[in-house]
Amino acid sequence: MVKKINSKTKKTVKKKPDKKVAVKKNTSVKKKAVKRRKSTLAAKLPERAGETRIEVKNNPAKPKVAIVSLTSCEGCQFVLLDLGQRFLDLAGQMELVDFRLLEDEEDAGGGLDLVLVEGNPVTEENVKTLMDARQRAKILVAMGNCAAMGGVPEIKNYQEGANTIKHVYKYLQGISNPEIKEIGNLVKVDFTFPGCPIDGEEFLKYIPELLAGRVPVIPDTPVCVECRKLGNRCLLLDKKPCFGPMILGGCNAVCPSSAMMCQGCRGLRPTGNTKAMRAALKNMMTDEEFENITEIYGLRDDLEEREGK
Repeated sequence: MVKKINSKTKKTVKKKPDKKVAVKKNTSVKKKAVKRRKSTLAAKLPERAGETRIEVKNNPAKPKVAIVSLTSCEGCQFVLLDLGQRFLDLAGQMELVDFRLLEDEEDAGGGLDLVLVEGNPVTEENVKTLMDARQRAKILVAMGNCAAMGGVPEIKNYQEGANTIKHVYKYLQGISNPEIKEIGNLVKVDFTFPGCPIDGEEFLKYIPELLAGRVPVIPDTPVCVECRKLGNRCLLLDKKPCFGPMILGGCNAVCPSSAMMCQGCRGLRPTGNTKAMRAALKNMMTDEEFENITEIYGLRDDLEEREGK
């Protein structure tokens, strides 16, 4: 409101504000009041799921987890993506600092509660990455057959190295051709998710324990148990080869359920009788066929170690 002096009466007269200005001013005040009200209500509203996940990303109460990829096909990591929303819900319970299939962010470094490693340490960079992961991790997990047993890449260990190179790279010299080793040959492994690829349901089952700092134990049961539960016809009874009795179960017998022999991608059972298994297969396959199949997933050297060969 503006004061104006009348020149005749020398009295001070109060000039009423222009209506248009007054309306504009009142509107402005009203808007501010609405904004304050909205802010108050927003503080009382529950947070949405998406907002919560973003906000808790840097919460120190969340365990820090990294999924590290060495030389591999990354099939085990795609199993996690195939879990869809269930994996995202699980990821909401952790601070996922490294998983390049999900987001390509540079790891800031520092200690880690859990590291999952997929693949073989083939290159010098792979070895350095693995060593760094072990140094930073409270719990380190081998994720899949390649990390745990050498996997398909280990097949070349059973071949003549020089001849293999010449067969593939006829005109190259000085190519690096290291022996394929499981990550357990270089660092301490606390737990293993076996299989090629890993089993998604098994991952969902055991990850909560690992996030809590506990190392679970996979039951020492053969693939045969799952075949019986599923009502599968036993391949061995039909005189068809199968490694099921000596191989660690947990895959839901996916291969025998498709009338395909178990080739041992999950590794030997701690109590599996490998010599009895060899004897049972004598009439179903030659020794050469047996060795060739055990080379596919790196099972051959484990068998030789178990049997003292």
